Amino acid sequence: MQAQRTELLSQLPEYGWRVAGTEENLEWWADEMWLLESVWSPVGSRAYVTFLVDPQFDGNRKKDEAVWAVMSSPAKPNSRLDVEGEFTLSLGQGWKNRLPDFFAHLSALRSKSKEAGSA
Repeated sequence: MQAQRTELLSQLPEYGWRVAGTEENLEWWADEMWLLESVWSPVGSRAYVTFLVDPQFDGNRKKDEAVWAVMSSPAKPNSRLDVEGEFTLSLGQGWKNRLPDFFAHLSALRSKSKEAGSA
């Protein structure tokens, strides 16, 4: 999971994002959450990236353990139910090949934020 986190962090600037804040010590379903802020137009647009814990994991979990996917969303997910329907990137085999789709979704969130701001 550390390799995936590092790769995501290194590519954020290439797609016009920066981490504006992080949260840990979340509910069981979320290992870590990043608040992203756009450095591209519209500057200041926000999105969230959440590292999701495998719901079938049983036992005492350590940080970074049993993380199966990363999710991008336009708003902070407050419960596991908020995860439903959001773009999710599995961190299993072949995850790097799907990174462009993940960043395309983040770009779409930035565009939606711009439309919402001009409405």
